[in-house]
Amino acid sequence: MLIRTNRVAFTPDDVKNCCGVVSKLCEESGCIEQCKLCQQAANIVKEDEGKYLELCQQSCMKCGEARQPSPKNSTSYVA
Repeated sequence: MLIRTNRVAFTPDDVKNCCGVVSKLCEESGCIEQCKLCQQAANIVKEDEGKYLELCQQSCMKCGEARQPSPKNSTSYVA
């Protein structure tokens, strides 16, 4: 989100560094797939902005999916 709101002021090197930090945070949290997507985004930001944004979007969506609470089984009977 930080990168999206400050894209005008950030250079591609700044974006690459931020993506690297986010990637490490994902890895530390056990989110390996999101980590890999952030790493890929960091590596491609200078070459293809569209692909970079697509990879960031995928990572964010997977992060949101990982945070959603699992549905509870409500098999108990309530009168």
